[in-house]
Amino acid sequence: MKIGVLLFNLGGPETLRDVKPFLYRLFSDPEIIRVKWGPVRKALAYTIATLRRTT
Repeated sequence: MKIGVLLFNLGGPETLRDVKPFLYRLFSDPEIIRVKWGPVRKALAYTIATLRRTT
């Protein structure tokens, strides 16, 4: 069996003000968090983005 590693550069926020919207968009992506029902995924993305410390 062969195992591979794939790396992506997703970019990132430029300022601290950009961190919360960046994280929300990142975790709202169904390919990142695989929850079938969109409202649950968006609530989870909001929670992560809000609770994530930027210091």
